[in-house]
Amino acid sequence: MKKILIPMIEVGGGHKMIALAVKDAIDQLYPGQYQVDVIDFAREAGAIRDDKAMKDLWDFALAHPKLTTNVNLLIDKLNHLTRSNLVTKVLFQNFIRKGAQYILAYKPDIVFSTHFFCTSVALFAREKYHFQYKVISYMADPFTGHNMWVNPNVDTIVAATQEAEQYLISQGQPRDRIKVMSFPLNLKFFAKVNKSREEILDGLGLDPAKKTVLVSAGGQGIGDTEKYVRLLYEKGYPLNIIAVCAKNEALFKELSKLACKGSPTGIAVLGFVDNMHELLEASDFGITKAGPSTIFEHLVKKVPPIITHNAGLQEKGNLEFCIRNRVGWYVTGEEEFLELVDRIMNTPVLEEYQANIQRNAFVQSLPRAPFELARFVVSELATRRKMRRSRKPVTLRKLVLGTRIGIRHRMLKYRKTRFRVNNQT
Repeated sequence: MKKILIPMIEVGGGHKMIALAVKDAIDQLYPGQYQVDVIDFAREAGAIRDDKAMKDLWDFALAHPKLTTNVNLLIDKLNHLTRSNLVTKVLFQNFIRKGAQYILAYKPDIVFSTHFFCTSVALFAREKYHFQYKVISYMADPFTGHNMWVNPNVDTIVAATQEAEQYLISQGQPRDRIKVMSFPLNLKFFAKVNKSREEILDGLGLDPAKKTVLVSAGGQGIGDTEKYVRLLYEKGYPLNIIAVCAKNEALFKELSKLACKGSPTGIAVLGFVDNMHELLEASDFGITKAGPSTIFEHLVKKVPPIITHNAGLQEKGNLEFCIRNRVGWYVTGEEEFLELVDRIMNTPVLEEYQANIQRNAFVQSLPRAPFELARFVVSELATRRKMRRSRKPVTLRKLVLGTRIGIRHRMLKYRKTRFRVNNQT
């Protein structure tokens, strides 16, 4: 049985969600035919120090979005110096060593990576041990990314949109190694939910007669969540709040204290959940960060999101997509936020945005995406990897040849000059 390795780094939820979506689609389309393993690569390989460093860096980026945006701009400007192969070698030698050992023992037939550092380690291992597996990288940022996604050594990098494709090309990714395929979400977001809206809200102790807002901040639960929940609750809006705190225990404690105070606003405070598809089914609109998986999960459930923050430049494209297509909103402060909530509660704007979501072509492509990617990965298993000649000898040959031609021209010029001088004497 051929083995498909899907390595990722569990920073937030996006990289993991893409990996699981493709695995589930492969298992559904080709039951029992392939061994498909999704791994949190650095942790699974035993590179614990590097694993912690990568995850701490992501948490820091979430907490400091403006700084992260400036760092993204610098990374793009430095280009060749900030591609993942070089960055991984400089910062994560332990991950390279232990990741290569993991791959040597696993012996994959193909690697489908959803994180740029995992892609680099898979490529280093292939070169070190002379494996012939293909490496496919999926760019988890669907519109604008950063330079560490660029890797000319991959067999294919898959981008979700033509906008992302053009970004990669502008940063130096060879055009013939890019494939555009839509963004994969967990299959449960497309399946029919067995519970009714009333049953879901009743189970949370909320009133089904009220509009419901789902508040979340991605897998880490880092952002402005508490501020906006507190605003709604203390103002006493006639709606339900489902507050998902994910892994943020401090946020869970603060909102649980808030829920003990009386308010006309209903509230259910939750920690990490695995039923976001059900919670979205019961919601009318959302408040969230601009992470791609989170945004698209809202949209496939026809729940327009209010975006309150984004983690750097790579998430800005998701925010701009929502605004440009009028399927979500972006707010930058409390006054703007409260004005928008008033509009949602008192005008038909919510129904207008829900209709826009239903008509949007990219949103319509999302249910097909996991299966199209699954078929692509399996099709790549059936063909041999194209061996590309290294460009280094060609460059060296041109340099040597150019030097020889230059020397020859100088010698001829010298001889002609010498001949003219001799004739004059």
